[in-house]
Amino acid sequence: MKKFFQFFISKQFLYNLIAIAIVWAVIIFAEMAYLKSSTNFGEKIEVPTFYKIHMDDLDEFISGKNITYTIQDSVYMDDWPKGTVCWQYPKPTDSSGMSVKSGREILLSVVPINPQMIKMPKVTDMSQRMAESSLEAIGLRTKVSYQPASEGKGFVLKQTFKGKEIKPGTALPKGSRIELVVAQGSNGAATSLPNLVGLTISQAKERLSNLTLSLYTDCMTCETETDFANAVITEQNPRGGEGVSIAAGSTITVWATKAE
Repeated sequence: MKKFFQFFISKQFLYNLIAIAIVWAVIIFAEMAYLKSSTNFGEKIEVPTFYKIHMDDLDEFISGKNITYTIQDSVYMDDWPKGTVCWQYPKPTDSSGMSVKSGREILLSVVPINPQMIKMPKVTDMSQRMAESSLEAIGLRTKVSYQPASEGKGFVLKQTFKGKEIKPGTALPKGSRIELVVAQGSNGAATSLPNLVGLTISQAKERLSNLTLSLYTDCMTCETETDFANAVITEQNPRGGEGVSIAAGSTITVWATKAE
């Protein structure tokens, strides 16, 4: 037993203990160096603003910026220069505060030079909800306005594009926004305004489906239709809640973020 304890205070044991400590220190140092070099730990690169940069100029634009890009889709916008970037993720650092590491891929959407054309269907006499779903399914965006009407409350009275009625079969660029004029009911009526904060966009649409209110949504972090439907509303204007009412036909604007 005495020899056993003497071993722990012997020079041989101490040398072995020091050698083990040195080996572990070398391993930890090498591991940290590897992780730092392979993951660019601590590196921060600002994300530039790609908006309105023409797709032909993107390679030159990112030269020397240590980032890459991918054009994932095209979105028609009649008030945006053709062939230029209209959406990006991550967002620019100067507006979002976000930074990236070198080699990060920036996802872009561009306004097509020759957009895909979609034939406008007939959605008059449909319910507002059905008309919106039908148009969105074929790549047309919608906005809603209301018009007093004694009959057909909640049904589409007119389908218009840029302020003019549009006939079924008319060819429109994919992504065009169609205005649906919906029967409001009696003029000057008020309707309750629920609190939509905390709901997903699809839940908010469901909540408003029986009210004479239209919904305008903004989700800067959404990349797909699924992201958009499941995005959580973080802000609403005007604010709603118990006992709050608003003029029928009003538009409610909400801001949402992609659900984790």
